[in-house]
Amino acid sequence: MPTWRAAALLSAPHKLCFFWAGVHWALAALWWAAWQSAQAAGLAWSWRIPPAAAHGLWFTLGPMPLFITGFMFTAGPKWLRQPPVDARALRWPVAAFSAGWALALVGFHAGAELAAAGLAVAAGAWSLLALRMLRLVARSMEEDRRHAKAVAAAAVAMLGCLAGSALALALGRPDALERIVRAGLWWGVAVVFVVVSHRMLPFLGEGAWPWLDARWPDWPLWALASVPLAQGAAALAGPWLDGLAAWRWLLALHLGVVAALSLRLSLRWIGQPPLKQPMVAMLFRPLLWWDAALCVLALSWLPIVEGALAARLGMAAVHALTLGYMGGTMLAMVTRVSATNSGRAQAIDRVARRLHVLLQATVIARLLAALWPASAALALPAAAAGWLLVAGTWALRHGRWLGEPRADGRPG
Repeated sequence: MPTWRAAALLSAPHKLCFFWAGVHWALAALWWAAWQSAQAAGLAWSWRIPPAAAHGLWFTLGPMPLFITGFMFTAGPKWLRQPPVDARALRWPVAAFSAGWALALVGFHAGAELAAAGLAVAAGAWSLLALRMLRLVARSMEEDRRHAKAVAAAAVAMLGCLAGSALALALGRPDALERIVRAGLWWGVAVVFVVVSHRMLPFLGEGAWPWLDARWPDWPLWALASVPLAQGAAALAGPWLDGLAAWRWLLALHLGVVAALSLRLSLRWIGQPPLKQPMVAMLFRPLLWWDAALCVLALSWLPIVEGALAARLGMAAVHALTLGYMGGTMLAMVTRVSATNSGRAQAIDRVARRLHVLLQATVIARLLAALWPASAALALPAAAAGWLLVAGTWALRHGRWLGEPRADGRPG
């Protein structure tokens, strides 16, 4: 049996970053599943900040940034025709980022000041990684840098969210966390997923309307990217604008138009030969969750929808986006990268397909809890357990691969 070595993680950026992202992912999933189980059993937990805000903060800006870093420093140099990134130069920022989150986790339950300190450490570490991304883009002479520029800009937005969250807790304003996290989700993580999906997937490219492609070749990218830009602004402007009917109609109309365009781009591929490939199919299904999230979110912004129902629709839309679209896309992409770079002949094997199916069931359970509150007592723990099983299985399996020699015996 191959020997696992920690030093092997320093042989490539994706090995180091994916390993620690998997640790974050599994620990965050275990933490939240334990909280849901405790609630179901009537056991009390000590919280120093609102549980929903802590959950959104760690799930959004814990594992995702490290997965993004590993992908960017693996694919980015190829996109930009730059030399490979030395993983050893990333080890201390990644270690500090993880240590900051460990401190923040303790602070969620022991004291808001401790959580603020942990988030400040994570923000400082992330600033070093974001700066390296900016330098990678700036040094490139490649003509097409739009996707890489957008990812680097999103990394800066994530930095702002981490720093803003630390500041809010330090100032005794945990009530501000929800909107800061929503802005970080949209301007940071969502932007990355949209632009990378556009670059890597055929579903979001041109071909739907040739006349529009000829006039504005990049229209699919900018139409889709307009959603996180607008929703991030809506998150921060909420205290002043959420009560204005005209503002809500405008946001709903924008989402409805983009949802129609996105559906046109994606549904045209149903029944086409590329969808018979396992990897392509695993990337296509999360895209349908993106479409569903836009449609449900548009409904939640309609002024004619009653407040409690609008809140439930908004919650369902956020989880369709995060668990369905982002979670499904992330699972497929990081599985492929870690498997192929570990010398596995088949990236999407039986285990990967089962995890993908389990993830779909997890998303459905979470949406059921959001849309039908009476089911939450059962559906929420079920969704948390499903997410834990996906995260834990991936972290244990691929974490082992990332520290072992290549399965095919080749160097690297």
